[in-house]
Amino acid sequence: MKRILSVSLAAAALAACAPNPSTPPAAKAPAPTAAPPPAAPPPEAPDAFRKSPPPPGSEVVFVPPRIEEAKLANGIRVLVVERHELPIVAVNVTTVRGADQAGPGVGAFAGAMLTQGTKTRGALQFSDALGKLGARFSSGVNFDGGGVQGQSLAPRFGEMLTLLGDAYMNPAFAPAEIERERSRRITRLAEMNDRPASLLSIAQDMTLYPEGHPYNAPLLGTEAALKKITAGALAKFHAAVFRPELTTVAIAGNITKADAVKEVERVFGAWKGPAGAPPVPAKAESPAEPPALAAGAPRVVIVDRPGLTQSTVTVTLPGVPRATKDYDALLVMNTLLGGQFSSRLNLNLREKHAYTYGARSGFDMRHGPGPFSAGGAVVREHTGPAVREILAEIDRMRKEPVTLEELEDAKANLIRQLPARFETAGATASTIAALAVYDLPLDEFATRPARIQRITPADVQRVAQKYLVPEQLRVVLVGDVGAVGAQLTALELGPVTVQKAPGVTAGEPAASKPAAPLMRGKPAMPIRLVPPPATPATKP
Repeated sequence: MKRILSVSLAAAALAACAPNPSTPPAAKAPAPTAAPPPAAPPPEAPDAFRKSPPPPGSEVVFVPPRIEEAKLANGIRVLVVERHELPIVAVNVTTVRGADQAGPGVGAFAGAMLTQGTKTRGALQFSDALGKLGARFSSGVNFDGGGVQGQSLAPRFGEMLTLLGDAYMNPAFAPAEIERERSRRITRLAEMNDRPASLLSIAQDMTLYPEGHPYNAPLLGTEAALKKITAGALAKFHAAVFRPELTTVAIAGNITKADAVKEVERVFGAWKGPAGAPPVPAKAESPAEPPALAAGAPRVVIVDRPGLTQSTVTVTLPGVPRATKDYDALLVMNTLLGGQFSSRLNLNLREKHAYTYGARSGFDMRHGPGPFSAGGAVVREHTGPAVREILAEIDRMRKEPVTLEELEDAKANLIRQLPARFETAGATASTIAALAVYDLPLDEFATRPARIQRITPADVQRVAQKYLVPEQLRVVLVGDVGAVGAQLTALELGPVTVQKAPGVTAGEPAASKPAAPLMRGKPAMPIRLVPPPATPATKP
């Protein structure tokens, strides 16, 4: 009975909640009317800003950092630049003599071995110790100098300098590490057989410098030379050029001069060098005069690589040493010729004729007269015309004064590049170390802008006439002789000497036959390959 009553009451409740079908539903309130969108503003009339770009800001004056100097009792030179904005210190420990003091490949080999074990630490122990400090480090020797470089947080600088000093003064030249490095270098040589730029560099140096000259052989060495290098040869080179009186320790970063000198004294102060006079660098006979070309150098050299669709070309001659008094004028002249994107060479070969993606020129100034080069990678079918245009631009630089507009643009470009040399602590240490390598004054970069501004069109033409001597210019290229030989002979520059590139079989056919006969000269020595040279210090 109770259950029936409960069900009835629940049904009644549900019925009460249901809507009454006889009652009309309540009328819904009308939705509010949406406001009309605001009218679009009338288009703005062009103003002065849109008619012309804003004027440039004021010229930023380059102020190089202050370089402080000290000297230890044993002759070590210390150069310091304080930079306290970041807790980082970089160091470059360098000798001011380089690979030009030894046979092919020895100097660069010894430079690579500096950080591969010392007399008290094996290679892995040395690397692990620097790794625990979070330090970056490297070593290397180029033609002019080299040593060890590193960067660490400021609190770890002393520990890093201890390890780098040990590597600089006491390399082990362990037999196992020598063999490992030898194998690595020979492999690098083999890998570079397919790099036209590397083949060109070696052919250029063999053309310009006689056999036995320090610059005739590649910095890396040849396979034959690398196989003959011994621990004794490396130790002999190290003892000759790594001496206290030839060493500069360049430091930049969050450290004071007093603390920097204190750390250098702690690490290097007791180091004694061997008796006798240190070696002298390989300099030109007279830095004021253009160096002479090697006797009998062929006028045109083609390193034959059948099937190449591009020719890698250089018009070259022996350049000048860094000590030349005409450095500033040469810097400006080369910038106009091929040292910037808007240079004459690039505008001609790239923009006007579309022979190349880029053409450049440059002087490789060392203790001695490194090569001058002008050229680039050009389309095979236009190799001859490209060489003709390079020679024409060199001739125009000699015969016609440059315009004031060109000159001012080149000067501004050179001056605006200077701050990048001091952009980081590492770059700063490398830059000031190079001042020591090339025996330059500490105010070199402070005075350079004014010196560059004084260069006139007459100065540019004078150095072009003095150093870009037409009789000394040589054409060297890597390309398919079957496709480009006739183009070169048509220029009537002189006999064309053809050399087979490494890895090319003597009987391998070329893509096509030259239309004119070539004088095939027998190379004085086999083509040798070179890697990008080690650059322990940025050239100033």
